[in-house]
Amino acid sequence: MKIMVAGGGAFGKEHLGTLRSIGGVTLAVAETRQDERKKLVGMFALADHDEDAFTLLDRFSPDGLVVATPADAHAPLAIAALKRGVPVLVEKPVAADTGTMRQLCDADAASKAFLQPGHILRFSSGHRLLHDIIRQGEIGSMLHFSSSRFRDESHASRYRDIDPVLMTMIHDIDLALWFDGTAALSAVASRLPAGTSRSLTTATVASTGGMTWRLSTAWLHPGPQCPPDRIEVFGIEGSATLEAGRGIDVYGKSARHIDVGETEDPLREELDCFIAGIRAGASQAPVTPLDALSGLVAAEMILASLSKQ
Repeated sequence: MKIMVAGGGAFGKEHLGTLRSIGGVTLAVAETRQDERKKLVGMFALADHDEDAFTLLDRFSPDGLVVATPADAHAPLAIAALKRGVPVLVEKPVAADTGTMRQLCDADAASKAFLQPGHILRFSSGHRLLHDIIRQGEIGSMLHFSSSRFRDESHASRYRDIDPVLMTMIHDIDLALWFDGTAALSAVASRLPAGTSRSLTTATVASTGGMTWRLSTAWLHPGPQCPPDRIEVFGIEGSATLEAGRGIDVYGKSARHIDVGETEDPLREELDCFIAGIRAGASQAPVTPLDALSGLVAAEMILASLSKQ
């Protein structure tokens, strides 16, 4: 199987490394930086490479394309691949805005191929298990979803062209939508200090199902040691908490702790799913382009509230 990766930055390298570990895959990369391309050829034994992704797409004729470029380049590449009948996995945020995401949904619907959004936490065993616990009614009907996702201050300089809502909080927006099962209705958000990415962003979202989400993300910690990612879900009969590195605590009809394996690799699961979809001729993913659109609708509500500060 031939897989092309567009983008040789940090995310592109992660995809290339994981694809190499899967095996049975011939790889090519599109990367504008010549020196970086040369490094990637040696690191991953690439069969082909080019500075122009569209040229490489036609010459290499991949069975699948992974788009790990900056967000503004996602849609043109994904649409070009779908028009050629090439399945595409697009890193988050899948698009920079809802208008562009709707174009991607249309392109996906019109193609014999498919678009798989790169919402990686839907492939995490811990998050899947927590989702199952909620769906099985162990804590009763869901009332409230709360999350915190904190990163170090280097994110503010590394990702100057993308808001923390679209870069980091988008994970929790997608999880809230997945767990809730409905859509965002309204949002009130704040950022402190205002006007800078090195800040704490919080959002309270009301859903069409009558539930609330409380989402927090920060790019302000001075070093790599940050609080663990945390999700807490409240139901009418209890609560359940997932803390990265620790596991799941359920306080419902009975109390219990569930260890989550430290060896889990959601990127491997995501790419295995993508390859399975290519072989099957249809997406096998637990997330769809319409899910990604719903996430961007919620993100734009949050960004609109922040713009009023």
